[in-house]
Amino acid sequence: MDFEQLKTFVSLANNKNFTRTAEEMNVVQSTVTARIKLLEEEVGETLFIRKTRNVEITNAGKTFLAYAIQTLEIMNEGIKTTRIKSNFNNNLVIGGMNSLWDTQIFDQINSYQSCNPETAIRLITGHSKDIIEKIQYGLIDVGFVYNPSYSSLYNIYTIREEPIVLVGSAQLVEKLGSVTSEDIKNIPFIHYNWGTEFSEWFEMEIGKHETMRYRVDHTGVAVRLILNGEGIGFMFESIVEKYERENLIFRIPFTPRTAIPKRKVFMVSSKSKEERLNTFSQYMINKCNGY
Repeated sequence: MDFEQLKTFVSLANNKNFTRTAEEMNVVQSTVTARIKLLEEEVGETLFIRKTRNVEITNAGKTFLAYAIQTLEIMNEGIKTTRIKSNFNNNLVIGGMNSLWDTQIFDQINSYQSCNPETAIRLITGHSKDIIEKIQYGLIDVGFVYNPSYSSLYNIYTIREEPIVLVGSAQLVEKLGSVTSEDIKNIPFIHYNWGTEFSEWFEMEIGKHETMRYRVDHTGVAVRLILNGEGIGFMFESIVEKYERENLIFRIPFTPRTAIPKRKVFMVSSKSKEERLNTFSQYMINKCNGY
């Protein structure tokens, strides 16, 4: 079993077609067929059911697929780490939610690298579940997430508690003045879901988010829409602070019936890497505590 066999298997599982897989792998179709046949012989199971035009992955294939993907990720990470080691003394792979790269966490990571130029840093974006899974398999060293997996295998620190505020562009804020929860239903609104607790608060306080003008899953897109005056929206206070200093985004006077829940951010790492990560972990904890 080799690297190319696994890559071909994953490609065929995604494409469900020998011809498209051959094009993607830049080989002839007979090579794809041979690689899959050899892999099935090594695994001892049929991984695909051949049909007239396409293939269908079997239950055995689905089971093997998860491990094949993990194996490829580990091998790729090993190659990257080996290359980095030739130029840097240390290497850190850090995972985070897309919204967190717009907060002070990114600035603090960048500050750490400036203070430790011998350390190479790689940033990976994903959901909490994906990041925790990659920490488990050693593909990520430290993760910044909203929903940690509480386990004796991990060190978990509450790193921030983010207030959420209602904001808009200068023109919109001047036009609107203060707003109520009822007003928001009739104002162009840009909805970003800040998690289960926020979503439950929003539905109770304002209504179903499906009725809103824009629903986005990336804070950068939400901020751009707000800057363009397309609507108002709820944002992390730390995200909008820099725009406030430049008079590009302003807070909207808003008094909800119940307080907007704050969003906790957790730093997660494997206890097996505690010694290697101690300097970085302490740096982030001290920065977030204002030291």
